[in-house]
Amino acid sequence: MAAALLSIPWLISAVGMERFGALTLIWALLGYLGVLDLGLGRSLVQVVADRIGHDAEHTNGSANTASSSANTAGIAGPAIALMGAIGLLTGGVVALGAGLLADRFQLETGTSPDEIRLSLLVAAAIVPIALISAGLRGVLEAHQRFRPISLVRMTVGVLNYLSPLCVLPFSQSLVPVIAAIAVGRFIGLVGYGILAVGQVPDLLRPGRWGRPSLRGLFTMSAWMMLNNLVGPAMLYADRFILLSLVPAAMVAFYTTPFELLSRLMVIPGALSLALFPLASSLFRRDPPALGRILDAGGHLTLAVFLVMQAATIVGGETALELWLGPAFAANSASVLSILMLGVFFNATAYVPNTLIQSVGRVDVTARLQMAELPVYLGVLWLLAERYGATGAAVAWSLRTAVDCGLLLVLLPRLAPGTGAVALTIGLRALLAGAAGLAGLLVGGPVGAAISLTGLLAVGLGVAGRLLRTRSWEKLAAPLRKTRPAAALPAPMPTAIMNGRAIDGAAADRP
Repeated sequence: MAAALLSIPWLISAVGMERFGALTLIWALLGYLGVLDLGLGRSLVQVVADRIGHDAEHTNGSANTASSSANTAGIAGPAIALMGAIGLLTGGVVALGAGLLADRFQLETGTSPDEIRLSLLVAAAIVPIALISAGLRGVLEAHQRFRPISLVRMTVGVLNYLSPLCVLPFSQSLVPVIAAIAVGRFIGLVGYGILAVGQVPDLLRPGRWGRPSLRGLFTMSAWMMLNNLVGPAMLYADRFILLSLVPAAMVAFYTTPFELLSRLMVIPGALSLALFPLASSLFRRDPPALGRILDAGGHLTLAVFLVMQAATIVGGETALELWLGPAFAANSASVLSILMLGVFFNATAYVPNTLIQSVGRVDVTARLQMAELPVYLGVLWLLAERYGATGAAVAWSLRTAVDCGLLLVLLPRLAPGTGAVALTIGLRALLAGAAGLAGLLVGGPVGAAISLTGLLAVGLGVAGRLLRTRSWEKLAAPLRKTRPAAALPAPMPTAIMNGRAIDGAAADRP
């Protein structure tokens, strides 16, 4: 973000608003094409993490390193090769359609079609790089190598914005700008490759892969692909429906607070990224661990977003007024408050959704989304047509609340031992939502006081749970058990995890 804030003004002043507009469209195109990995990236994390846990269970933590590497490589290697082939095919389609796309870009930006066409040809080469990188990153996530993953991702993200500045003294054309971005992506690919091969030495040795069954991986990836398609449809349908019903200026009163609040999803997203491989490796050999993970992750999420909701009630309208002016705040403050309720339920749903997918039941979340989609679109249309931006916010928040409740109901059926914790989290989320809704209905200072009182009561319960059980510390205990044998020899009384020493006996205590 800091790199973007620094570089974007320079890019706009150097290449002009028209070229920068084309650059943002190419960035968006690359982002959308990343969905075409057929869900293999996320599925790979689950399957490899499950294999690591299976090997550890059958060898009591002292697995044969070569055998474990071959087992993992036999699953990951073909999947990454397939992702590379998909990337080459998709990039080839972009390259073949570069001329037509260039004409379309030219109509919108006024930039030379030849310049856009050449830029798209360079961008087409980024597609296979991005998909192969996603596969290699999946292997590292399955092994819980989050620190090096983050270092590589930050490097690539910074280069994405700063590398174009290096070519601006020599050219203002988009072609070298996109080429500089491609170089940054390639550096990331090399970084992921070195880390992944260091973790799984047989990864790039097809002769050592053996003949493992990939049916489970491809079945899961098909459902994951469906998740990837239906989820964004529900995420962005509100803007298009709202735009068809109200003036474009009114849409901004909805999209602006939505974009602002959606950035908060990086918090439960990062937590889920870490919990997914952990739960995937534990659910067969230590089923009660899923209850501990739900307890810790769910209550931590509740704690953070109760604070976020309270902050929105206290200072949301003032922040909008300082940022965008009194007129905008007057039209958008209620939308912000309603959407914050939806964001609260959406964040709460992340951990149960992650646990359901970690046990290999991606089909459940996909079917749930498919069932929700037509109902949501109908409710969204009715409320947006009658109440505009406020109605759209109500429809979206209502959907996230229902989705959160259904996930918490379904989770105990798929992961036994999570029922009591799921009920506790669900009731606390329901009480917090009711407090926020009551404050909105009453309005004014009295409504704010009602909401804050209710949120404080729920927050005290959440804080008491975290302090009484110290459940967040239990997340560290399974990490020692899920380390692959190559990284953790069997007779080791103390493991060093993320810079902290964890005593073996203490880590195994319930």
